[in-house]
Parts: sequence; structure tokens; C-alpha cells
Amino acid sequence: MNRTLVLGDPIVCLAEQDQIADGGVIIEDNQIVEVGARKDLLQHGPFDEVLGSESHLVMPGFANGHFHSELAIGPGLYEHIFERANNMMVHPIGGVDEEDIYNAIQWGLVQAIRGGQTGAIDFFYGRLGMPDFSAPPALQAYFDSGFRTAFGLVSRDQNIYAHEDNAQFLSRLPSDLAEEVQNSTMGYSWPVDEIFRSFRSLAKIWHERDDRIRLIVAPDWTPACSNELYTACRNLADEFDTGLTTHCLETRSEMLYSLREYGVSALERLDNLNVLGPDVTLAHFVWVTDEDIKRFADSGAIASMNPGSNLRLSTGICRARDIMKNGGNIVIGTDGISFSGREDFFQELRLASYLQRTPDEFGVGRLDSADLLRTIGENGARAMGWENRLGKIAPGYLADLLILRKDRIEFPRDRYLNTNVLDVLIDTAESQDIDSVIINGRTVMSEGVIQFVDEAALRSKVEESAERLYRIGASTQQTQLSARIDPYVLDFYKDWYDVEVQPAHLYNPRRNPKWR
Repeated sequence: MNRTLVLGDPIVCLAEQDQIADGGVIIEDNQIVEVGARKDLLQHGPFDEVLGSESHLVMPGFANGHFHSELAIGPGLYEHIFERANNMMVHPIGGVDEEDIYNAIQWGLVQAIRGGQTGAIDFFYGRLGMPDFSAPPALQAYFDSGFRTAFGLVSRDQNIYAHEDNAQFLSRLPSDLAEEVQNSTMGYSWPVDEIFRSFRSLAKIWHERDDRIRLIVAPDWTPACSNELYTACRNLADEFDTGLTTHCLETRSEMLYSLREYGVSALERLDNLNVLGPDVTLAHFVWVTDEDIKRFADSGAIASMNPGSNLRLSTGICRARDIMKNGGNIVIGTDGISFSGREDFFQELRLASYLQRTPDEFGVGRLDSADLLRTIGENGARAMGWENRLGKIAPGYLADLLILRKDRIEFPRDRYLNTNVLDVLIDTAESQDIDSVIINGRTVMSEGVIQFVDEAALRSKVEESAERLYRIGASTQQTQLSARIDPYVLDFYKDWYDVEVQPAHLYNPRRNPKWR
């Protein structure tokens, strides 16, 4: 049995106490066994390793509520709203091998760990023409890195080009362009029966492996999934007890599509299909009404607000304050692109907090920091499938921890003496402040050095594969095809933006109001 003592001032527990000043944590193998004052725990040795000090802060690792690991492989910037980006995503069939996939995803996981993430719900689209859609090398990268994941292989079965029947949309194009689009990988809709077969095959090997890797069922998003597919996914999730995640109400057009096609909101549609429940995570969840929020809270589901991604993709702002006020559950996700592309979870946390400081009501400022941290910790654990085992520093919980240096966060000395340390943490901490990361009791980064791989050698491997990843002929051809179809996509959605929508928040005026 390996025994580790982790020291910090404070220990951010988010348990019965929010924090313990000048405290410590004792870890045996992968589990926390004792939390208390440093002076007391020092007497409970011997220890195989001692990490941290009174110059450090210790807190639970972050669970990323919505992540796309394969975006580490994607070319260019991610900047377009999903309805437009949908036809710009490049999914090459040849040229890329499993080693390329493995190295690129492991490189992405290194960045996630450096950014304070210890686990993630991975929404994985995969590659056509590779065994199990390239999921095995991705899962192997997770296993070797020590990272924790609930890994979802995505399925979709309708409306793969736009929010209407595939043939109907193709009829809008010149016949030669329509034929070219139809024969391409645009729309990335892999055969559902093969996706389900791969899920079952992968589950035998990977589900609940090493108490770090789980599978999760992942229907893509509401316009691209039929009622029949959602029902089949719900049944599959129940059969394997995995939980389910889907994109829901990410965009304005997604909201309008459901109202036009089904006569109810996307959330009510999922509720009517008996898809919603406490084991469901809804990604983005921006275009929700007051009624949606109440229905959502009653369901016990979890919403992943992805603040950086939502702003980068012109999606909007998740109503996190309103959701929490109504008893709803939230987590934070990076979407695999994050605010700055660095997977710095402190940036996402800070942005999520700041975006809820709306000017609608005078005197309503920041979200309570302890409540926010506790909420995203507890719900992140449940969303991934480790409820009551992650998100807190308490005896019996798994040891997924961050050890942060305080010198930059609190500089100069005594500046924040009268400020809540959790407020300071949310407003000032960055990935550069992370000294060490522990996942499942294993130190995966120590004093800024990644422990499970030679980072420089991995970087060289990813660099060597760059041409195969980004310049192969299939990718170039599809990029050109995407540019040709883009004007038709823009024209299709043009009228959708003429529909008047009452905003949930007011940030600034279009014209001067009448004053008294």
C-alpha cells in the first residue's frame, strides 16, 4: 500500500467544511483516508511521499463536463456556429493511423492535465474506416495518461447537412455539387448499427476499467437524432448503466428547429421521449426558456455550460444563475477548444462566473464561490459516473487533486488578507499556478513535469504526424467542398434569424430609454 501526505494552506475540501487552514490529506493507494490539520496528520506517518506545503493550496481536480478529445487533431481555429461548422469539419478516411490518433489525443490530455482537469466527458465522433471508429487508440491514450473519462461514441441519423431532410437540402444545390456532397464524408453520419456494435465491443474491454474509464451513450444533438435513435440510446444507456450525454439547445436555430418540427421545445421533446433523468448531461444548454429551466430542474439532469466555446462559436451565454436558482444542476466544460485553446480550466471557471454578473439587477454580483465550486464538483462527479466519490476532499473519496502554488495568486503578501480565498482562487488562479496533479492516487504531474510520458518526445511525434493530420488530400478536398457549400448553408438559415426572440438578459441598449 502506498501512503501519500499532501499539504496545503488551505485544503479546499468543499465537504462539511469549505476549507481547512494549514491542513493535510492522507492518501492510501487511490483513496483519501484522512483530512485534517497539518500538525495532526504529520504524526500519522510514515509516508512514501509528501507533496505540497504551507505555500500551496490543495483542491479537487476539475471534471470537464463536455470535451472533444479529437479536436486536438482538428485543423485550424474553431470559430463558427455549429450549423455552419457542421459542414466544415474534416474527417479524413485515409492517411492517419492509430498511432497518430493516440499521440495527438495524448498530447491533448497533457494540455488538459496542465489546465487542472482530472476527468472529462468525452464526446467522440471518431474516424470512418478505422476499427471501432478509432476509439481504441483514444481510450488507450486515456488509460496510459492516468486521466479519468466517461467516453461517448457519437451517433446521429438524420439532417446531417442542415436542419431538414438530407435529400431536401441536397435539392437546393446544383446537381453536380449535390452529388459531390452526397459522396463525401460531409455530415459525418456513421451507420448507427455499426456505432452500437462498436459500443458493445468497447464496453467489454473498457467500461469501468481501472476505476477510471467508463463508457457513456452519446446521441449527437437534437436536430440530428430521430426520436427512434434517442429511444434506442436511452435503452442502451439503461442496459449498460452508463448514463447519456447529448448536445441540447446549443443554438438559436436548434431551438427553432424543434419548435417547427415537433411543436415543443427540444427539452420537452427529450422529456416526452423519457430520455431525461439524473444520469443525463446536456451540453451547452444556452437557448432555454423559463419553462425549460423548470422542466430541466425537475428531471435531475445536468447542464454543461461551456462558456469559452459558447462565445467563440457565437452560441450565446448559458443561464447558469437562473438554472441554479431554480434548483438545476450545472457543470463546466471546455468543448475541447476552451476560451484560449489552452484547456486552462481556471479561465473557463472565471469566465463562467463573470458571465453571470449581469447588469439586470443592481446589487447582484458574483455567484457564491463555494456554491459554484461545490456544484460543479458534485455534478461533474455524477455526470461522469463517480457520484459521491469525486468533487470533494473527504475520507472515502477518490484522490483526484490539484496542488497549486500560491506565490503568484496571492502576490503581494497580505493583499487579499481580508478577501475570501475562494473568491481569490476563482478570480486570479491560472494553469501556470498548478504545481502537481494527482489522479486516482497517481501523481501524473509533479512540480510542473508530466510523469507518464516524455513530453518533448511526444511533441516531436505529433509534429512529425502534422502533414498526415492536416494536409492529406482528402482533407484538402473536403475543405474546398465545405467552402463551396457554405453559401447555401448561410442562405438556408438566413430566415431563421428574422424570428423575434425575447432575450433573457439585457447587457446594453439599442437606443436611449425614456427617463421618467
